[in-house]
Amino acid sequence: MEASILNLALLHLLLLLLPSLSSIIAAVSDSEAAMISRRQLQSFSDPRGAVLPSSLEFNIEVEVEIRNPALRRAYSAFQALKNAIYSDPKNFTGNWVGPFVCSYKGVFCATFPEDPSLHFVASVDLNGADIAGFLPTELALLANATVFHANSNRFCGVIPEIFARLESMFEFDVSNNRLVGGFPRAVLRMPKLKYLDLRYNDFEGSLPAELFEKALDALFVNGNRFDSSLPENFGNSTVSIAILANNRLTGCIPRSIGRMANLNELILMGNKLDSCLPVEAGRLRNATVFDVGFNSLSGVVPESFAGMKNLEELDVSHNLLTGAIPNGVCQLPSLANFNFSYNYFEEAPPECRTREASKSLFDNSLNCISRRPKQRTEKVCGPVVSCPVDCRKFKCGYAASPPPPPSLFSSPPPPAQSPPPPPPAEIVLPPAGGFSYASPPPPMYKGY
Repeated sequence: MEASILNLALLHLLLLLLPSLSSIIAAVSDSEAAMISRRQLQSFSDPRGAVLPSSLEFNIEVEVEIRNPALRRAYSAFQALKNAIYSDPKNFTGNWVGPFVCSYKGVFCATFPEDPSLHFVASVDLNGADIAGFLPTELALLANATVFHANSNRFCGVIPEIFARLESMFEFDVSNNRLVGGFPRAVLRMPKLKYLDLRYNDFEGSLPAELFEKALDALFVNGNRFDSSLPENFGNSTVSIAILANNRLTGCIPRSIGRMANLNELILMGNKLDSCLPVEAGRLRNATVFDVGFNSLSGVVPESFAGMKNLEELDVSHNLLTGAIPNGVCQLPSLANFNFSYNYFEEAPPECRTREASKSLFDNSLNCISRRPKQRTEKVCGPVVSCPVDCRKFKCGYAASPPPPPSLFSSPPPPAQSPPPPPPAEIVLPPAGGFSYASPPPPMYKGY
């Protein structure tokens, strides 16, 4: 528990340091990014740009003799990538010469089970290389690769649709780059994909419903510009971790969330969700982290949330929530961090108050709780708590909030507090960790 508290303290320290750290992050300029993107578009053989037919065949011109067909295709792919590079300050691709692609830096080979004498490229790891360039279509020639990691580079442009031909891909990580366009639909057609990391790019538009029908285990799309609502089939996802924070997602948290039996961590913070919390979330028996902070959620915290028996971190802060915190939530056996600050709650049960004195972190500041320090004024609370929210208006199928209780403020009232500051434009936290995949997270200055 002490380690958990220390980690949380370090998290808050990082938040204070983030502005200074972000100023020293190397990046390509907007004009350079535009130029690199134009180079990518010019490289497409299809005049429509990134939309390429699945029947496309590559004209492979190999200058050296490579008898192994898989390695011959890989040679073509890596030379195309090298030609697509605008800047390689660490000379990461310096040894990408000659026919022995399995000796290239960041390239890892394996043998075919049916013929151990033949090698193929199984994994590509460009993480942290600081490469500026674009992803050429020829990378789709790596049809046997199971892992492609390119996080923390400066790749610009789009993810070509022909990447759907990476039929063996298991882990695909292009996080912390400058990739653009709509959601890259090529990844939806990678049949073996389990780990998808698109965070910290400039993808925009809608999250496709097909994404939540894929048999993924880990989904990271945080730090982009997705601005749709969550599709109704959100709960069909098989993921154990889903981080969708710091986008522009709106509307409801779908009631289907209750079907996510594998879910361990859900981070929806820093969006524009403006409905009520679904009762069905209480069915998430395996969830350890549930974070919906910094949205515009209203209504109450459902009693059913006490059903999340393994919950360790619960964050509903910086919303418009009212009513009372359910007793059962504060009694959850593993709950170490519960942040319900910057809302309009009128009651907090004794269990929350008692555990505040322990090593558990409970933040109830800037609410409307009578005779508690650091609360909003009656003038600020009154207009909100006197108007119960009818969650049915959001058309998410929720029930109405209960009517407000009599005013809880007694004489003398709590000391006046200034209105809370508006949520920051970008909310950043250290990245989630602890997963058994090969790809490390991007640097800690980025976060959710």
